[in-house]
Amino acid sequence: MMASVAALVLWAAGEAGMGFVALRQQEAANAQEQARVKALEAQNRELNQQVHALQTDPNAIEDIARKQLHLTRPGEVIYTYSAAPAAGAAARASR
Repeated sequence: MMASVAALVLWAAGEAGMGFVALRQQEAANAQEQARVKALEAQNRELNQQVHALQTDPNAIEDIARKQLHLTRPGEVIYTYSAAPAAGAAARASR
């Protein structure tokens, strides 16, 4: 009888230990998801600010047009420069 009680106590202690490990793993996963949610909320706030600016500020629209579509105002001139040649290409050209 005493052996069966001892076995039962050992089994319960083992189950409690496994439950503790599972609980810690779940807490770690929860913390990771909470961090992901906070990052997504920050991204959402930034996007909402951009939308608000586009709806209310004509300069915001102009900035996007200039950067993404390479648009200019009348009379403006855009200068573009080609990339510097690679070191190997410059050495070959000097021969």
